[in-house]
Amino acid sequence: MNLDKNNLRKTFKEKRSNLDKKQVETFSKQISENFIKNLLPQIFQNNNSLIFSLYISANKEVKTQFIQEHFINNKISFCFPKIVDKNSSLEFVLYQENQELTFNKYFTSIKEPQEGIKTIPNVIILPLLAFDSSLSRLGMGGGFFDRTISSLKKQNNKIITIGLAYDFQRFYDSLPIDNTDQKLDFIVTQQTIFSSN
Repeated sequence: MNLDKNNLRKTFKEKRSNLDKKQVETFSKQISENFIKNLLPQIFQNNNSLIFSLYISANKEVKTQFIQEHFINNKISFCFPKIVDKNSSLEFVLYQENQELTFNKYFTSIKEPQEGIKTIPNVIILPLLAFDSSLSRLGMGGGFFDRTISSLKKQNNKIITIGLAYDFQRFYDSLPIDNTDQKLDFIVTQQTIFSSN
């Protein structure tokens, strides 16, 4: 099982690393526009006072700056995840103007807020390496988002999870999953929005 996951991680990391800067920018913008135009209004239908969690992209992940700009311009509350410890759930720190971001001490490519107001999001937007038609997600292997989503679901089963992905990150077989792996509610690519409903 783990060997399969490791091989898949290697394959999809390679595919992602083959993107050039312009492709990352163009595809990320298309994914962000798809999310803002087609999914965000749907999420706001039942509640317009949600707090979103927005990751800070690294290593050619789908860039979140376009969504961040939209949130700021439209006064939508959002926060950033913060790794506290290697085996803990993530903490979430509210976005504030001129917030200082630093690299995490364990994972030096990941930027996060140094300090700020802690919060609990209603919607988590997260990166991935691959996904399948059942909306299972292959992450980097640290288990941070899986642990966190599992913990938050115990406190609030209405939490919404959204993966941002390039079209090529779709895996057409079933991903190997463990019982700790959390399926997502939505995955947004350049062309499509996949939904678990």
